[in-house]
Amino acid sequence: MLWSEVRELFPDQFVLVEELKSHYEDNRLHVEEVAVIKSIPNSKAAWKELFSAKNERFVYHTSNENIVVEVRDKPMIRRAPKHEA
Repeated sequence: MLWSEVRELFPDQFVLVEELKSHYEDNRLHVEEVAVIKSIPNSKAAWKELFSAKNERFVYHTSNENIVVEVRDKPMIRRAPKHEA
């Protein structure tokens, strides 16, 4: 389903969706098509759903005209090597 259709069906609310079609442009993920899993009644429930979401599922608010997510690389964690004396 296109995001514009989701916005019409679920106006001004949070929804749990699964990404179906997207593309990357300038370190941003532009999501074009989603499958709606469920609507979410309030922001507290939205946070709970967001933190338990896995894989291509995420929570987004339909007041947003487009789904654009900034993608950040995880910084490398470097540790000093342990040398035995």
